[in-house]
Amino acid sequence: MQLKKSVKTKLKNKDNGRYTYEFEEFFKFLDNNYIKKLTPNAKPEMMIGQNCIVLLQTNLYRTKSLFIGYLEGFNKNNPLMSTLCLRALYETTGSLAFLHKRYFQYSSGSITIEQFEETLRRLYLGIKDKGGLPEAPDPINVMTSIDAVDYYLKSKYSLLDRNFRATYDDLSERCHPNSFGYLLGHDIETTSYAVSFSDNNTIHRIEEYDLEKFSIASTLYKEIYDDLRRYIEEYEEIPFKELYNFKNYKWKNGPNKSPYI
Repeated sequence: MQLKKSVKTKLKNKDNGRYTYEFEEFFKFLDNNYIKKLTPNAKPEMMIGQNCIVLLQTNLYRTKSLFIGYLEGFNKNNPLMSTLCLRALYETTGSLAFLHKRYFQYSSGSITIEQFEETLRRLYLGIKDKGGLPEAPDPINVMTSIDAVDYYLKSKYSLLDRNFRATYDDLSERCHPNSFGYLLGHDIETTSYAVSFSDNNTIHRIEEYDLEKFSIASTLYKEIYDDLRRYIEEYEEIPFKELYNFKNYKWKNGPNKSPYI
């Protein structure tokens, strides 16, 4: 995904190019963790490792798609498009955090293997409107996922404020057709009170793209993904041969002993 030259210039003038760097680093992270194909070379006794890796890769692809959509809003001079994608990116990060929370509850014995497997089913297969799939599980509530990020921040950094949820709520307000959602559509002059409405010639300010909120989501996504995948690859049975010695990973304690070590 290439940003227009004019967009790059604006970003370079914002916080000394910090966000341009963060965009590049997030793309690198997503590409480095992408796996083209997963080929089983054995049937594991337990399916948790296999199912977690598949879910992580699916989540990763969704995240990259949303990230591309977020950047496309810059090219299209459409901050609302970027805001919608960023809000969905927050939800996808929340889904990852909820998986992280439940996996460590399972590994510590706080929940049973059956409860964790049900979590996997709901995260991967859950749908609200069953339609022709009455047997499908219920999805995880989106706010439950959002709160899982604040749970992570509390558990790891002792942060008690629910800032991730507050930030998500702010994004939601601008995604909805209400007061904040209409702010991009018009401007009121402070002296004459004349109302000017946005059109295709309106150039939106770089501040309208929620750069700091993107920074929060991308930083947390990378951290939670890395932490969860490291533990799963080390402590769960992984049947995929592509993950043996994947990215020079060194297994230490778990059952997955790479033949290349």
